[in-house]
Amino acid sequence: MNTDLTRLEQLNFSLIKIWETSGKTQRAFCQEKELSYAKFHYWFKKYREHFATPTPDSPFVSVSVKREPQEQSSATGAFLELIYPDGHRLIFNQAVKAGFLKALLS
Repeated sequence: MNTDLTRLEQLNFSLIKIWETSGKTQRAFCQEKELSYAKFHYWFKKYREHFATPTPDSPFVSVSVKREPQEQSSATGAFLELIYPDGHRLIFNQAVKAGFLKALLS
């Protein structure tokens, strides 16, 4: 990890990397690790700012698809969840058409 980071930053950024590979929602991860959800988001924002890569001016948005285990998705009742880079979430409880998503994201 970057040596310019403080020990506190290193610790919190390491937790965020663990969350990224866990496949869990942020809220579930925080509950499991007994972390404050608000503090997690504070450090998540710092993490994104520190490791952000400049993006070219483009109308396209990068989308990654994560498939959750069946028991997780049925427990939340969500059919689809979009998580914006700033942490905002859109949760759909039923299937939506691609045109609707395109209009929503424009």
